[in-house]
Amino acid sequence: MLATIRRRATFANVCSFIALSLVVGMGGAYAADTVRSKDIVNGQVKTVDLGNNAVTTGKLKDGQVALADLAPGSVDATRIVDGSVGFAELSTGSVGADEIQTDAVGATEIADSTIDSGEIVNDSLTSSDLASGSVGTSEVSDSSLTGSDIASNSISTADLVGTDASGAISLGSGSVAQGRCNFYSISVPGALANQTVMISTRATPPVGVLLYSVGVPSNDTVTMAACNFTGGTFPTLSSFPIRTVTFG
Repeated sequence: MLATIRRRATFANVCSFIALSLVVGMGGAYAADTVRSKDIVNGQVKTVDLGNNAVTTGKLKDGQVALADLAPGSVDATRIVDGSVGFAELSTGSVGADEIQTDAVGATEIADSTIDSGEIVNDSLTSSDLASGSVGTSEVSDSSLTGSDIASNSISTADLVGTDASGAISLGSGSVAQGRCNFYSISVPGALANQTVMISTRATPPVGVLLYSVGVPSNDTVTMAACNFTGGTFPTLSSFPIRTVTFG
């Protein structure tokens, strides 16, 4: 039999036997579940070696997924925790009108003093947008208001430059001749020279007695006329109440 083995021990058979012996001896055959990390050469597990959906969250080290690991458009609203995106996560100029929901921006989202005329549509503000007392003289252009801008019966003497003074005059019996007028200077503090002046009575004067204003010849002084059209002697006026208004 040895002679038979020798006759069949060709070069090819010997090489095949040696190769098989090396594979078995070097551990080329593995039992199930016996391949461990030490059996794998570092850096040799490739993408093609991984099955689809084989890598789960538990296999990823915390904090190791970076921007370069994310495909464009792969993160949408469903992947972001509500309320987790802050100002630091937004790049300058990245939020435009298309990213803001209609009526989503309220007063609390706007910093004080950040809105100027460039952010306001022309002719878009109405009286309901203005706080009471918010418009002063500095907000109104000179000579821009006309009668149509002023409510009827809303202007009083307090709104006019001048004085509005109440006082009294006293004139003795016969001070003014019948059919004549006399002129008197009365003190009106605050009246300015050359202003327009009006005098009105605050009580009913005697019949035929006429009192009227003439002018403001100098500061704090008003000229008044007293006329006698009674048909007789001018009656006595004792502390007769009058009102003097100057303006202009």
